[in-house]
Amino acid sequence: MPWPSSQGIFFLSRVDAILMPRMRIAPARLAAFLGGGVLLLLAVPSCRGTSRAPAGPRFERAPVILISVDTLRSDRLPMYGYGKVEAPALDGLRRDGILFERAYAHIPLTLPSHVSLFTGLEPGAHGVLDNAGYRLDPAIPTLAELLKKAGYSTGGAVSAVVLSSQSGIARGFDFWDERVQSKRRTTMLEFVRRPGQETAELLLGWIRRQAPGPLFAFLHIYEPHAPYEAPEPYRSRYRDAYDGEVAYSDAIVGGFLAELKRIGLYDRALIFFLSDHGEGLGDHGEMQHGIFLYRESIQIPLLIKLPGGALSGTSVKTPVQISDVFPTIGEALAVPGFPERPGTTSLVGLASGGPAPERRIFAENYSPRIRLGWSELRSLISAGHQYIEAPTPELYDLAGDPAEKENLALQKPPELRSMVAETERRRTALRAPSAIDPEQAKKLRSLGYLTGSASETGGPLPDPKDAIGSLVELQRAVELQDAGKSAEAIPILLGLLKTNPRLIDGWEILSSALERLGRMDEALAALKRTAQLSPPGQTNYLVDVANLALRAGRTEEARKHAEVAWEMGDARAGEVLARIAMLEGKFAEALEKVDEASKIAGAASPPQGLHVTRAEIFGRQDKLDLAEAEYRKELEVFPQSVEALTGLAIIAASRGEMSEASRRIDAMIRAVPGPFTYLMAVRSLGRFGNVSRARALLAEARRLYPQDPRFAREEAGLRR
Repeated sequence: MPWPSSQGIFFLSRVDAILMPRMRIAPARLAAFLGGGVLLLLAVPSCRGTSRAPAGPRFERAPVILISVDTLRSDRLPMYGYGKVEAPALDGLRRDGILFERAYAHIPLTLPSHVSLFTGLEPGAHGVLDNAGYRLDPAIPTLAELLKKAGYSTGGAVSAVVLSSQSGIARGFDFWDERVQSKRRTTMLEFVRRPGQETAELLLGWIRRQAPGPLFAFLHIYEPHAPYEAPEPYRSRYRDAYDGEVAYSDAIVGGFLAELKRIGLYDRALIFFLSDHGEGLGDHGEMQHGIFLYRESIQIPLLIKLPGGALSGTSVKTPVQISDVFPTIGEALAVPGFPERPGTTSLVGLASGGPAPERRIFAENYSPRIRLGWSELRSLISAGHQYIEAPTPELYDLAGDPAEKENLALQKPPELRSMVAETERRRTALRAPSAIDPEQAKKLRSLGYLTGSASETGGPLPDPKDAIGSLVELQRAVELQDAGKSAEAIPILLGLLKTNPRLIDGWEILSSALERLGRMDEALAALKRTAQLSPPGQTNYLVDVANLALRAGRTEEARKHAEVAWEMGDARAGEVLARIAMLEGKFAEALEKVDEASKIAGAASPPQGLHVTRAEIFGRQDKLDLAEAEYRKELEVFPQSVEALTGLAIIAASRGEMSEASRRIDAMIRAVPGPFTYLMAVRSLGRFGNVSRARALLAEARRLYPQDPRFAREEAGLRR
């Protein structure tokens, strides 16, 4: 027997280093565990799918329709054996198409998963590792870019801010509608997502306007993402709220497909239906998604309908992955210039009887580490097993234990060692996110996504499955805070942060809750923890501290933090320094600082509030025309800026146009409903001297938001 090479011995030691401390095996048992494993390990194939399935039938210049239903678990659909939901539209599409019984995403997050869909690459290769703080490399071609180059018209419409074009996801689309503000506009959620029905109507409008010729249309709907609030009759029909949302999403897709049939597009189109990831629903302790890599989080539905009904009603049992869609479209349309994607396969070729690729499906999620300071997770799925690399590794028999309740790793099944080895080879390096724009962070948090970035401690990272309870508590606190129940949220947050003191999002939400209750000293102390915990060189939390200090009347403390961030090149810090100068009556200095901040930020991406600050500087000098122009510039970029809308009302009142000022206040409340808007409206009307209208609005606000303590304080102020 030949002695293994030095490279092989090193590789063996890497695998043993994973198994020894994490599996907690005693030395004697470890020897037995490793016995006879050297040659097995060295002989493990790469499993990267070097053999590709034949392309199958070709459909040159066929229309392509790609439908993505966010957060849809495959095992909650009738076509996958679930009997508690009716989904007639998808059942019809299944009869016309090919069902892939085991399809998987590479990550349980919306933006990175859609980037994999559009590029044919795993997150580690395309570089977008989370929903925020990452941008797709312009050198990586997208599906829309390649089809556009091939003569296709390209159009997309999305239903949530998480797929903002700022990420690069929209590259190559002639038409991309991301104006997610719903027509309803009744809660904060209607400013970060819109009903899928509205999105479908927008995309259908674009489709109808297209001249004859090939087109690529992408529809993204956000049902059944949390919170699960399906409209009637689905809300009452289903006891399980998630099931109600699934049924509603089927109705939206059904209406969309029916219109494609009516205009004669359905039969000749290549239609893909899928999801970007699943949903935890408490199966392993995670209620939503974004952390775990269990089957419920990464297994997705996948249907393909071919033109003319080719291969209709067939099924594919071989495990496939979301990145396979990219080469499938390129090969099915015979588009020249599609880049090779090693490890992917043609789904149509596979359904046509081609050989199953020799590969395992890889998933990797750095979000627990980025946002929570927990260990990242990796997963490998074979025909019969799923291996999850974590501080305590896991292995599950997918056939005998589809719910993944019995961890077989300690039983040392034959497949474990090779799966550990391959996972080690395929792991990628962490790329830290860039700082998130505060407004974008606020929007993402309202959708349930974490936005904090934890610094590395150098010690062992917690296993997410041991720490998931704290995330559930954090989500409960966020729900209470969003509902105005800050007093109830605070004890939950304090208890959570006592055991998890590095949770940046927890400190930030605690600060917000304390500020809402008027406990400014405590709020400032909590927010300072975010700056202490953030990665080196990140300034966004320093600026947040400076802004809060300024609101608390601590001018010198605000100046100190803002100057540190300003020296590090943060344009938002310039806005804080400008406000301080304005409050000190140094108007020329204030304008100079705003101008410097504008240059740093660049004309294409001014920070929110910069024009508002400039407007207030002009307003304090009674230059009302200049102030009004600046408020309007702010609204061109940030149309929901309550500060700018309030400023326009104040300018009208300053000119003596009291009826116009009141009209603008009423329009603001209709356009941007919410407690902060009411608060600004009440304060503005008080400044105008229209106390009776202020009291009426305050009574309305207290009825709508009875838990918000700020309105009681405002009422006391009006009585004075």
